[in-house]
Amino acid sequence: MEWIGVAGIVVGLVFFVIAAMKGWNVLITSLVTAVIIALTNGMDIAAAMVGGESSYVTGLAGFVQKNLLIFMGAAILGEYIDKSGAAKSIARAIMGKVGTKSPYLVLLGIAGVGAILTYAGISMFVAMFALIPLARPLFKECNIPWHLFCAAWSLAACSFTMAMIPGVPAIAWINAANGCGVSLTAAPVLGITGSVIAIAVSCVYIKFALKRAQAKGEGYEAPAGEVAEDDDRALPSLLVALLPLILLIVIIIAGSQLGVANVVYIAMIVAVVASMVAFNKYIDSQRDVMGNGAKNSLGPALFTSAAVGVGTVAAASVGFTVIYEAIFNMPGGTYVSAATMAAVLGGVMGSGSGAVGIIAGNFLEPYLATGVDPAALAKIIATSATIGGALPNSGAMFGMLAAMGLTHKNSYKHTAAISIGAGLCALVAMIVLANIGIV
Repeated sequence: MEWIGVAGIVVGLVFFVIAAMKGWNVLITSLVTAVIIALTNGMDIAAAMVGGESSYVTGLAGFVQKNLLIFMGAAILGEYIDKSGAAKSIARAIMGKVGTKSPYLVLLGIAGVGAILTYAGISMFVAMFALIPLARPLFKECNIPWHLFCAAWSLAACSFTMAMIPGVPAIAWINAANGCGVSLTAAPVLGITGSVIAIAVSCVYIKFALKRAQAKGEGYEAPAGEVAEDDDRALPSLLVALLPLILLIVIIIAGSQLGVANVVYIAMIVAVVASMVAFNKYIDSQRDVMGNGAKNSLGPALFTSAAVGVGTVAAASVGFTVIYEAIFNMPGGTYVSAATMAAVLGGVMGSGSGAVGIIAGNFLEPYLATGVDPAALAKIIATSATIGGALPNSGAMFGMLAAMGLTHKNSYKHTAAISIGAGLCALVAMIVLANIGIV
């Protein structure tokens, strides 16, 4: 029965991934996947779907409860930045520095801005909603296919700033560091080495992907409903355009240092209010901007939550217990075992940070008891979990692609190459260094 449970988890997740690639509705496929896992693991269907802490609905609702306001605030802020012309003003400033003759530099510029935002501790969803309206006019001006935004974004927020680079206040790294009893700047050599490798490999891939798209004759295509803007339209000055984003970043960083509770919500409210005031004369209707932003946040939030619900059921199954025991006793050493465990759990949960949370609460002691370096263990677990959390069934992946107006079919390959491919290159180097005692 236990191995049937393992097979059920595999079959369910394969179905979930294939359905995502074919564009099926994630709410429907997530329900079917959760039922498949529950049935093959001998779980009570009703309890697994709507029962206690380990049910599908509890996992989904828990994520919505914790994150809906962040999704909503970020989407409203992004709508203000877009409709006011602030995005276009910032984009023009970037183009003035980077130029429009090199689409590759534009892609790296977008990645750089996103990396700065996420390294500053801003939620990837908050940063993404702010960056999308900045990127669109740049992509349009340089005739860059929009699906390549996913490549730039993956480097910016789904790679080295997830756990590798020293000091990053990302949830996965915070949970791993706290669980192993080390600081956020622990294992600096591993972190810097991994970051450099991940960035280098990603830059090579982005150049390859751009050249391939250009060879196919691909260019920028306006999304459905996009209205052509009047080039003579008055735009906010660069300082005014940046003001809400500056306030957002400063409040989050300062508040985090001072230990202010719920600082992300405070920063979001201030940034939205600042946008309402600063951009008032540049928008047609405050009501429409806020309403559209709130509406646009619902899809990404629900899609992400549905995948988390599936992971909650899978992690509570008998089959996953078998998987855990097999991985813990596998050959290759503690670091390889811990990395495999984190990646598998990240894939099953559809969330790197969720995987680290479960490992920190349940599985760390056996690994620490082997005598490995706690800092190296924390860095490897956090990095590997975020790699596993970038699989196609990732809740965050559904949410991000929905917000970008992209699909798994036309864009996931970029995330796979950068978050998983480049991430694995970095992880292998980190494990080698840890095994020879360089941390």
